[in-house]
Amino acid sequence: MRYNPFQIFKESKSPAGLYARKNWLGESENPLWQSDFNQTVSSLLEGQAADGSWGQSPIETVRRLFGLHLTLRDRTEDIRKALDWLSSQILTDDLSGPYLEDLSADAFRGLPFINAKQPLVFVCATLFLASVFHLENDEAVEAHYLLLMQWLARHAENSELCPEKSNVLRALIVHPVYANDLGTMNLVDDLANIQKPSGVWPSPIPFFQTLNALAHLNSEAANRQCLAAFPLLSNVQKKDGAWGSEDREWNTFLVVHALKNKQCL
Repeated sequence: MRYNPFQIFKESKSPAGLYARKNWLGESENPLWQSDFNQTVSSLLEGQAADGSWGQSPIETVRRLFGLHLTLRDRTEDIRKALDWLSSQILTDDLSGPYLEDLSADAFRGLPFINAKQPLVFVCATLFLASVFHLENDEAVEAHYLLLMQWLARHAENSELCPEKSNVLRALIVHPVYANDLGTMNLVDDLANIQKPSGVWPSPIPFFQTLNALAHLNSEAANRQCLAAFPLLSNVQKKDGAWGSEDREWNTFLVVHALKNKQCL
């Protein structure tokens, strides 16, 4: 990289910023980091209802849980309650339920998902969170991962479902079994077939999120796509080390995480 990509995380109190400061800047023993960490975690937990949710809102509960994933990491009783509530609301009989709540266009900003058809986007988010908190063997979680793979097989040839497939990929890459499933590999191959020589994928496929997702995988097709995209990063990096005109800290987090996963930084 031409510029230091860690600058944007200095003094950040966001979950992504705290993760970066701990894991990439080595601040975990710094009293200031510890104070910022405690403040952010307290803020994330604040307002949790007795049923485990935040405001009985799926999107707010997803947001809080993702922040706790980047900070606390380990599953606590509060996190388990939140996951139980989310599963009870989202992981129902199938993937064709109704809208769960009205969402703004930027509802998933700062999250590893993009706004797409409900309830599928919430199913993907719930499965992702269940897996990162090591609940992938729960009965409802197992059943819905199977439903997700069946959905993917039915829509394998549908190129109009790129946002939905982006969310599906994110849920699959964190599962210890499905990350290496043939369906996941086929989805990765589909991305390889449409990646442009510049390293980007055609709209509406999100560049930074897709790069980060692929960097979690060890497949040859995923590695090739990452290597094709990495040179572009140097060309579009800002002088302050960040990427993007909006959501700069989040985009930079996704990029650095991908580069670290592939031992390129």
